[in-house]
Amino acid sequence: MRLVRLLTLVLATVAAAALVAPTASAEPPFRLPGYVTDNAGVLNAAGRAQVTSAIDELYASSKTRLWVVYVESFSGQSAQTWARNAMRVSDLGDFDALLAVSTVDRGYAFMVPDSATELSSSRVQSLRRNDIEPALRQGDWAGAAVAAAEGLAQSADADSKLSWFGLLVALGVIALAVVLLMFWRRRRRRKRREAEFAAARRVDPTDPHALASVSLDALDDLSRTMVVEVDNAVRTSDHELQLAIEEFGTERTEPFTRAVNNAKTTLAQAFNVRQILDDAIPETPAQRRDLLTRVVVAAAKADRELDAQRDAFEDLRNLVINAPSRLDALTQQVVGITARLGPSQQKLEQLHDEFDATALSSVAGNVDAAKELLTFADQNIGRGRDLAERPVAGRQTELVECVRAAEAALAQAQGLLDAVDSAASDIRRAAATLPAAIEDIQNGIKQAAALLQQGNVPHAAQLAEARDAAATAVAAAQRSNSADPLGSFTELTKADADLDRLLAAVEQEREAAERLNRALDEALFTARSRVRSVSDFIDTRRGIVGPEARTRLAEAVRQIGAAEEKRSTDPAGAIAHANGAAMLASQAQSLANADMQNARHSYMGGPYGGGGGGGNMGAIIGGILIGNILSGGMRGGFGGGFGGGFGDGGFSPGSFGGSGGGEMFGGGGRF
Repeated sequence: MRLVRLLTLVLATVAAAALVAPTASAEPPFRLPGYVTDNAGVLNAAGRAQVTSAIDELYASSKTRLWVVYVESFSGQSAQTWARNAMRVSDLGDFDALLAVSTVDRGYAFMVPDSATELSSSRVQSLRRNDIEPALRQGDWAGAAVAAAEGLAQSADADSKLSWFGLLVALGVIALAVVLLMFWRRRRRRKRREAEFAAARRVDPTDPHALASVSLDALDDLSRTMVVEVDNAVRTSDHELQLAIEEFGTERTEPFTRAVNNAKTTLAQAFNVRQILDDAIPETPAQRRDLLTRVVVAAAKADRELDAQRDAFEDLRNLVINAPSRLDALTQQVVGITARLGPSQQKLEQLHDEFDATALSSVAGNVDAAKELLTFADQNIGRGRDLAERPVAGRQTELVECVRAAEAALAQAQGLLDAVDSAASDIRRAAATLPAAIEDIQNGIKQAAALLQQGNVPHAAQLAEARDAAATAVAAAQRSNSADPLGSFTELTKADADLDRLLAAVEQEREAAERLNRALDEALFTARSRVRSVSDFIDTRRGIVGPEARTRLAEAVRQIGAAEEKRSTDPAGAIAHANGAAMLASQAQSLANADMQNARHSYMGGPYGGGGGGGNMGAIIGGILIGNILSGGMRGGFGGGFGGGFGDGGFSPGSFGGSGGGEMFGGGGRF
């Protein structure tokens, strides 16, 4: 009974609530019959006229059509959804806006297609929030529609009125910016060209391959500068050459004449090419570069011709100018060397008493030869003084020859006496160090023999020849060490140097080969480690790793095999294969990781758990469950996407209060 009374009470309460609750006419979206539809009955005649006038003015000013509809309820739909569906069934187009108001539910939507106005989304939202919604809150139904129409019309009018002052200011700013940009670009281009030219000056101008790296503009500047500089040098050299010919004669100045003539010919070729560049016939960039390179190379060669003779030319002129002082210095040298003749002869006699004649063969006649050279030098000095005291045009060449002949003779005489002075110490030093030298070269011979026995030695033929030559030198030194220790020591030193050079080259190549083998071992270790790691990763995740990663792994294994094949014949090539294998293994790991990530994303929303967790994922990864997840779309997604259009391509429902579609501005909500 208590249950019956309770049910009776509940039914009575519900009936009472139904009697008390206000009713609202719920209207689904319908085709709008006109620009102003008042199914809620909130507009009087004056209000309707006011709204109609505002709508007409809007169309007249911007050709935008505003539709206004008042209903009591949106039949349970959101304001924007109701408005979009109403626009769809009313065949409203790209230049139609809609203000839909639910007077009882107190909801509204203001929808403006982006093609119906030049307003931005933020301007439409401002119009909705600051003009339309406040009027609706106050119950000013007509005022809200008028505000919508006037807002659209005023914005269109504002956009259509162009401020000439603003335009001029904008144009002025743009013009100033263009000028500044042009100035900046010109300055930047000039500085870049200066830097390129400075770099071009540091390049060898006689090397066409080096000039290939120079920019075309810098090459042009370099060619212009060089032809001017070299032309000035040729003109100056030609003038000085004429004076030199008058002073020294044609024969003595023949090398300088040849250099100047060659420079003239080469420079003329450069000018001819420069003329081709400067004529009215345009060249392609490749042709221009070739011609400019020819100009620079020709000018540089002409300059080198002059430089090669410049120092000799200067020395020739300075010799004539300073001839008296140089002859005085040569006379002092004659006196000093003459004073050394007696002591050197005594020392030579002592050496004959101490050493065998064979050991002194290289210095036995040095004193007599020095005397003859002193006589020759004294004669040339005397003739030079006569020429210097009575200079005659065309005879300066003989003066130069006298001075240089005396200098050469005295230098040789000095060397002959120096050899006598150092002979005793050199022979004694050679005799003292000869046993150690023999022992050192014998060690080298043993080392060479040991290397040759090992086989596969670099430069084996040259090493064997050097070893035999060293053995011959040792045998000769052991036979005649007391007779000619200096000669034996000289031969030993030469043979030892040749053998040491080859031993060092062989050892260096052996060390390089060992380093290369160590690098190969390290590269192979790295490659094998990475391949093993990736292979284990795929083995334990075979259910989700695709063919790309497996292909990279297979190629990495092949590269390791190629490295092993080339280990003994081409270590450098083997290292390249090993490094390639490591890189491929790394790529395989990245691809496998990507497959793993895609599989997890697919699993989270797929048919094997819907939200993660569960025991299926481990089986799928390990390859126990394969078919469904591989065919489900780890690459490409499941189900072809979500969402889609609303109805037959119409406006799709959006979030509450938002724009509701990518082609619409505005929004809606409660008021």
